[in-house]
Amino acid sequence: MSTWTRPLALLAEVLLIGVLVSVAALPVLTAVPAFAAGAVLLRELVDDGRTPTVRRFAALLGQVVRDPVAVGAPLAVLAVAGLDLLALLGGLPGATVLGPVIGTALAAVALVLLRTAARWRPGDRWAALLAEPSRDWAGYAYLVVALAVAVLVLGQAPAFVVVVPGLLVFAAVAVERR
Repeated sequence: MSTWTRPLALLAEVLLIGVLVSVAALPVLTAVPAFAAGAVLLRELVDDGRTPTVRRFAALLGQVVRDPVAVGAPLAVLAVAGLDLLALLGGLPGATVLGPVIGTALAAVALVLLRTAARWRPGDRWAALLAEPSRDWAGYAYLVVALAVAVLVLGQAPAFVVVVPGLLVFAAVAVERR
């Protein structure tokens, strides 16, 4: 491959990972497993030069989904977010104070899940990974900025919804590798 086509190939492979993660995350419950499978594909691409394929992504996704914690964690976050939203909309006393607090806590949990997905490797147990979350506060700040940029990009160009999850995987893996 020539020196000027390699960057284009890398871009195409990263965009493919983004599309795969987006499609696999559509059922929402598989969002965290999709991010984990995408992170493994991205690490394999960077470390070994292994071209990402749909077959490899599906195999990795199947491995992640077999761990009940990987699927249960997003379910728990969605349940708490739904109850928080109901409390806010229903006018529950104290909802105006607790709503933003619970929302912030849920965003923090989502960041922990994203960083955990970036650290996952085939054979790892999610319970063990979640038991030792990263204490790298600067890394969390970087991911908050990445999420803010993703929201900004989606606000300006909603068509990028297909590749933004891949960009978040890219950011999470970069944070873990720095």
